[in-house]
Amino acid sequence: MAIKKVSRKKLLKEPDEFITTTGRVIQYLRENQRQLTIYGVIAAVVIAAGFLGYSYFRWQEGKAEAIQQQAMQMYQEAYSQTGNLEKEKENYKKALEKFKEALTVYGRGTTGQISQLYIGNSHYAMREYDAAIQDYSQCLDGPFRTLAFQSLGYAYEAKGDYAKALENFQKNAEGDPNPEQEESLLGVARCYEALKQNPKALETYQKALNKNPKSKMAEFIQWKVSELKG
Repeated sequence: MAIKKVSRKKLLKEPDEFITTTGRVIQYLRENQRQLTIYGVIAAVVIAAGFLGYSYFRWQEGKAEAIQQQAMQMYQEAYSQTGNLEKEKENYKKALEKFKEALTVYGRGTTGQISQLYIGNSHYAMREYDAAIQDYSQCLDGPFRTLAFQSLGYAYEAKGDYAKALENFQKNAEGDPNPEQEESLLGVARCYEALKQNPKALETYQKALNKNPKSKMAEFIQWKVSELKG
């Protein structure tokens, strides 16, 4: 296809599109200079505020994590205080207050959820099961959902509410594969035993064994299967 030639004389007479557009932009900027300056300042303030806000939250999170480390040490000390119930409870209470402090400083995301879980663990260790249940219930929509369900199961089981314990253990046992699944299956089996539903308990122990025959709990599970079979 032939290319249509345009004479240099004609090109010089016609306005250059780039130059014309640039001229219009410059004219617009001149006419709206004050308004554009205001918008620019607003944008800069918003960006600066966002950066400062992010930096502040990161600082808060770091501070909360440092407090968490102190609380963890207290919790481990309490955990190792076997045989002295009063001293053990006193140390768990100290850990509890530190975890609460960390949660107050920063209660968002994974950091906040860890504090919340350990607040529940501290209440559980002090046999304050109703308080522990409230704490664990705050973690059901976070990254530790399966751990929260399992912890709720243990708390209800410790209270003697085997029906509620069963309900929570089953959330892990019947869901997608997760790190707490085997332990939750054993929780389900124990609850069935406590509720005098031995056939279902036997079925659950067998299911746990079939899922992981090389489990460290395999010997115990085989013993339970034999016991329930009679």
